[in-house]
Amino acid sequence: MNQKYSNVLALELAIYQVLDQNYDPTDKIADFWKKYDIRTIQNTISLLLKKSADRWPNENLIELCQKQVFGFDLLAVLIAYFHVHKDYMDISKIDISEAETTLSSLDELEITKRIHEFFGRIAD
Repeated sequence: MNQKYSNVLALELAIYQVLDQNYDPTDKIADFWKKYDIRTIQNTISLLLKKSADRWPNENLIELCQKQVFGFDLLAVLIAYFHVHKDYMDISKIDISEAETTLSSLDELEITKRIHEFFGRIAD
């Protein structure tokens, strides 16, 4: 497989795995925190942002800033998840069901489900 497409495939598989019958998001969260510590996550995000800036020196400054903001937000939410699980906090009071991003994500997951079912039928 072309290296250029292997990263895309890995990201797609991460999205499709939610459709597996035995998928449990809490297992994924626990596995993540057993695999990575905060320093490693911080260093990796920093390295990815640095390589992005080095690889495309003519990259739009706004796009680079958006990547940096996303990297910071990602690290912050991962740290928050770590604390939630470390301290056994109840997050059931968080309601994002009506957020625009949730509705968009649900639409994307529905498309993903249809694609998954299509390829499942072909495989059978």
